[in-house]
Amino acid sequence: MLLKDLRGLPVIDPTAARKVGIVRNYQVDPVAGAIAAIDVNAAEGEAEQRIPAQRIRRVGQHAVILTGRAGTSQLSSDLNQRWLDEDSLVGLEVLGDDGNRIGHLLDARFNQDTLKIDAYLLRSGLLARFSRGGGRILPNTVHACSRELMMVTTGRMKELPSVADEPTSTLSLPLKAEDGLTEPQYEPVEDGHKVSYEPVADGHPVSANR
Repeated sequence: MLLKDLRGLPVIDPTAARKVGIVRNYQVDPVAGAIAAIDVNAAEGEAEQRIPAQRIRRVGQHAVILTGRAGTSQLSSDLNQRWLDEDSLVGLEVLGDDGNRIGHLLDARFNQDTLKIDAYLLRSGLLARFSRGGGRILPNTVHACSRELMMVTTGRMKELPSVADEPTSTLSLPLKAEDGLTEPQYEPVEDGHKVSYEPVADGHPVSANR
């Protein structure tokens, strides 16, 4: 069931078989990944109420069934700052932990028995690039959330390799005259004895002073 389908549902007190009021808004706890409470337009002559999730037995297609009348409280303007109502959830920007904008929230699907959020729905399907969900955000990927921004773990971040992990390579450069260095000289050796060779031209030794 979608969160948007909550609004307008009658809230029923089964112990008295009467309507408590009509759902006006919802409160989602993104940290817990669940509906935290519903705000209810009270019946005539009663104050507006906030009903905590613990007092909700089940959300049906046509009504919200309570466990009983006890547990309701008068609606307070002092809201839990981490909760999201419809105005703050719809359109909330979603940012990946890699710094890429994923999209904006459109709605959320929840379990009608447990009131747990099954998935947050996006206006765009950009999340399909990062996961198999495609346009959905699973609650366990929400790293942090406020009324300004939802941070999502994309799984794309990797640790940079340490210096020791980097392959090393040596670069051999030819010596230049201006370096003041000379190539190392090697003398030929055979059977442990130095061997000198004379330059030969036409089969005859050539003097070094030639």
